[in-house]
Amino acid sequence: MIPTRWMHFAAAAVAIALAAAPVRAQDAGARDSARTRLPGALADTAAEPPARHRAIDLTAGGVGISIGNSRRVTGVRINTVDHQAERVNGLNLTLWIPRRNPDLVVTGAAVGLVAPRARRIDGVALGGVGVLASEVNGIGAGGLAMIARERLRGIGVGGLATVGDHGIDGIATAGLVTLSEGGVNGITSAGLAAITEGRLTGISVSPGFSYVDGEVRGITAAGLVNRTKGIARGVTLAGVAVVADTLEGITAAALYARSAEMRGISAAGWNDVRGVQRGITIGIFNYARDIRGAQIGLLNYVRSNPGGLRLLPIFNTRFGAR
Repeated sequence: MIPTRWMHFAAAAVAIALAAAPVRAQDAGARDSARTRLPGALADTAAEPPARHRAIDLTAGGVGISIGNSRRVTGVRINTVDHQAERVNGLNLTLWIPRRNPDLVVTGAAVGLVAPRARRIDGVALGGVGVLASEVNGIGAGGLAMIARERLRGIGVGGLATVGDHGIDGIATAGLVTLSEGGVNGITSAGLAAITEGRLTGISVSPGFSYVDGEVRGITAAGLVNRTKGIARGVTLAGVAVVADTLEGITAAALYARSAEMRGISAAGWNDVRGVQRGITIGIFNYARDIRGAQIGLLNYVRSNPGGLRLLPIFNTRFGAR
C-alpha cells in the first residue's frame, strides 16, 4: 500500500544531490559517486595524492588560530577548502566545498558555509547547504540535509532530509524525509515520510507517511498511511490507513486498519484482522478471521463463527466451542 521505493528514492536523491557539489569539484569524487548507493556517494576512503598542508599559524604551544589547510589545531581553524585535515579541537570554519577528510575528527564546532565534511564531529555541526560526516555526536543542522552515513547521536535537522544511515539515537527532523537504516532510539519527524529500517523505540511522526521495517515500541503517527512490517507495540495512528503485521496496543485510523493479528483496541472505518483478534475493534465494518474479544460497529463479521452468527449488526464476538 505504501510507495516505500518512492520514499527511499526521495531520501537518497536529496542526499546525493547535496553530495554532488563536492563531488563535482574533483575528478576523483566524480568516480566515487557512481560506486555505491548513499554511503558510497559520500565515501572518503578512495586513495588520492597527499594534500598540501599550508597554513599561517598564530599559535602558542599548539593553541591559537590557524588560517589555511593545517593538519591539527587546538583553537580556531579557518580554511577555504578542507583537504585531509586530521584533528580540530575548537572551531573549524570551512568557507567553500570541502574535499576528502577521511581522518578528520572535530571536537567542538564544525561550521561550513557550504558543508562541513569529516569522519566524526563531536559537538555542533552547521552547514549552509548540509552536513556530511560518518558520525555526528551532538547537534547537526544543514540547510538542505544533515547526513551521518554511519550513526547520528543527538539532534539532526535538515531542510529536506536527515539521514542516520546506520541508526539514529536522539531526535531527527526534516522538511521532507528522515531515513535510518539501523533503527531509531528517540524521535523522528518529517514533512513527507519518516522511514526506519530496523527497530523503532520512541516516536515517529509525519503528516505524510510513517514506515518502519521492523518492530515498533512507542508511538507512530502519520497523516496519510502508517506502515509497520513487523509488530507495532504502543500507539499507532493514521489519518487514512494503518497496516501492520501485528498490532498491539491502541490503533486508530480514519478509514482502514489491517493486521495479521491484533491485540488491544482498534478504531477505524474498516478494521481488517486477517488472523486472530484479541481485544476490541470499533468501526463501521469489522472483520476478523477468529476472535477472542468483541466487535462493535454497524456490521461485524467473524469468519470462524457458525454460519448464522458470522455477520451481525452492532455487536459480534466468539460463538460456539472451537
